[in-house]
Amino acid sequence: MRANVPFFVLIILFINPCGLVDVQAQNGVTNKAFYRSHDAASVFLHTKGIGVNYQHAWRKTGFSNRIVSVDLLTVKHPKEFKINRGGQDSRGYFFGKINSVGMLRTSFGWQNVLFDKDLKRGVRVSYYALFGPSLGLAKPVYVDYRANGEGRNEIVRYSVELDNQGEVLGRAPALYRLGSIRPYPGGHTKATLNFEYSSDDSIIRAIEIGVILDVFARRIPIMENTYNDQFYLTLFVGFQMGKRHL
Repeated sequence: MRANVPFFVLIILFINPCGLVDVQAQNGVTNKAFYRSHDAASVFLHTKGIGVNYQHAWRKTGFSNRIVSVDLLTVKHPKEFKINRGGQDSRGYFFGKINSVGMLRTSFGWQNVLFDKDLKRGVRVSYYALFGPSLGLAKPVYVDYRANGEGRNEIVRYSVELDNQGEVLGRAPALYRLGSIRPYPGGHTKATLNFEYSSDDSIIRAIEIGVILDVFARRIPIMENTYNDQFYLTLFVGFQMGKRHL
């Protein structure tokens, strides 16, 4: 009787050689495999501005990756508000804002999978723990200015006193005096939850939420005559797209 068992197995496989595979194709994730690396980019909104991110990862185990990423983002002061006194064609300016500030982060860390996706419409939930250097980039604000009693305009560095001595018509072009940017070194730590929903495991489509703490050696002067911080705790939400590589 035992000798007949392999014979019946062969008959079943001959009738439906891909039967087991068909079940996985109906319910499983497309192209499910162990990938060596991935590249992804994302755009995100955070509580002080907007930003973009690039990420590269190497697989460590089936459920964890080593991560290196770069963020480039804007930073706003909570008290800034826009004024437009130069007419419809002018570029408004922010009263009291003496520096436009951006931030560059380089992060290192790891990604661990909390819940894997086994169904085509499933969601893989993972978390990131990252840390690394931050670099604040403060560019002085320049404005188109007309002094009282003078008929000509000139581009000058903005300060609140200009509003009392003449007329600020609007901001100068964004690239004006680009070489005047001043760096502010610091560091950061980041914690992220990633919800990946793509049905094809080689394609990354994900929503991310998280929290970041940036700490700088000194305060970054964004606004004049008000408090400026050296500690930035921000929440963010982003959309990520990418590709995995075998």
